[in-house]
Amino acid sequence: MLSKKEYEFLQKCVLLEKTTTNKLIKKYLRDGLDEIKPRVQEWEKQKQPYNQLNLFDLNKKKEQQCSMLEEADFLYPGKE
Repeated sequence: MLSKKEYEFLQKCVLLEKTTTNKLIKKYLRDGLDEIKPRVQEWEKQKQPYNQLNLFDLNKKKEQQCSMLEEADFLYPGKE
């Protein structure tokens, strides 16, 4: 949203540049983004990954726990 004064100034700039409002906005937005691009790239380099060490794979399907002795029927007397 623009104030009335900002809108009037924008219209004067459009007339001066002999272009449309959208083209003028895109042109100067591109220029502004080009200026800030190195700062964004530096920030991206410094950002730490979500799970930097990957100690735990939270998306991995949980395995069923079992007892090694449960399968050894010969250890339990009376069990066949």
